Amino acid sequence: MTEGVAMEESPAEGVLSGIPNANSADLEFAERIIERLKPRNQQDLYNKAARQSKLGGMLITLMVVIWWLFIGVDGDNMTEGVSVFFNLDFGEVALAVMGLSLVSAILTEFSRDVGKILPSSAAGGMLILAGLYVAEPLVASMFLTDFLTFEEGMWRSVRLGILWGGMSVGSNQLVNALLLNWLIKFLDSNGIDFTGRGDSVHEMSSTSASQD
Repeated sequence: MTEGVAMEESPAEGVLSGIPNANSADLEFAERIIERLKPRNQQDLYNKAARQSKLGGMLITLMVVIWWLFIGVDGDNMTEGVSVFFNLDFGEVALAVMGLSLVSAILTEFSRDVGKILPSSAAGGMLILAGLYVAEPLVASMFLTDFLTFEEGMWRSVRLGILWGGMSVGSNQLVNALLLNWLIKFLDSNGIDFTGRGDSVHEMSSTSASQD
């Protein structure tokens, strides 16, 4: 009984603390996911995973369609306005922005939940490079006479900005869905019925007390 009361009153204990036979690293990881994404209960956990997975898939698919319609077949002269960063043409720049946005979002979420510094640093560098690619057509068209017209530069930057934002948000949603899916499997494998943050602590405390 004493252990159950201590678990309920101790502010340092998390909602999943005191679970027998659970790996401590997995337990901490699950705690961080719950703290950040804040599922209210088991059903909300399933709903969030499905909703974010669906939204992420829709956004990334939409970005691919935008690339295909407004960059791949838009009639841009790819030999004009070649980027000074690695000499990529506009089509290659668009693909680079999409790839950098995807990988940086994955690394950011991974670093946030796992607590590693290196992935976050790499993600920051990728975001800077993606931002340079997005801004370059507009900025260069304003200062370089033999680059692009202002209208062409602005239209390219707008399209790249849409790809950058859409891929970043979509990737973030997919990563969150994967984390929630991992949490669901973790709870199921340990026989935990996640009924809510406050309810879970009370429920586990009662269970511990009954075992005493």
